[in-house]
Amino acid sequence: MPTPQRHTLIAAILAISAAVGFSALLSGCGSLQTPPPTPQEKAQRLGAMLSAAGFRMVPADTPESQQKLASVLALDVQYTVGRLGKMHYWMADPYSCKCMYVGSEQAYQKYEKLRMNEEFAEKEDRIAQENLEARQVEEMDMQEEMFNPYGGFGYVGPNYYW
Repeated sequence: MPTPQRHTLIAAILAISAAVGFSALLSGCGSLQTPPPTPQEKAQRLGAMLSAAGFRMVPADTPESQQKLASVLALDVQYTVGRLGKMHYWMADPYSCKCMYVGSEQAYQKYEKLRMNEEFAEKEDRIAQENLEARQVEEMDMQEEMFNPYGGFGYVGPNYYW
C-alpha cells in the first residue's frame, strides 16, 4: 500500500511536469510569428499613408499608363528630378488601386514621418510582447519552485534520496 509520503511525492512530480509542459507551451507560442503581408495588404497600407501625406493618386486608365505601371518597380517610393531641379516622388501600385501615387518633397517628408512613427509603434508593440512573455516565463518558474519538493536545489529526481 502506497504511503501518504509517496502520494505527496507523486503529486509534486506531476505538478512540476505540468508546469514545465505549460512553460514549454508558452515559449513555443511566443516563437509563432505572423506571416508577412500580402502585396495587396502592403499596397493598401502604403497607399493610405501616401494619401494622408498628400500624395495624389493617378489612375492607370489608358493602355500606355497600364504598361508603364507594369514596367516599374512596384510598392517602392522612388523619385525623379524635374527640369527645374525639383524632386518629384512616386510609387506604383499595381495591386490595390492600379494607380501611381505622385507627390512633392513636402508630401514625401510627411510620408517619411508617418512611416517612422509606424515603425516605432511596431517596435514598441514587439518589445511589450517580449516583456509579457518574459513575465509569463518568470511566473511559471516561480510556480515551479513552489511545487519543488526538493527545496531550492532544483529537480534532481526521486532516486536522489534513495
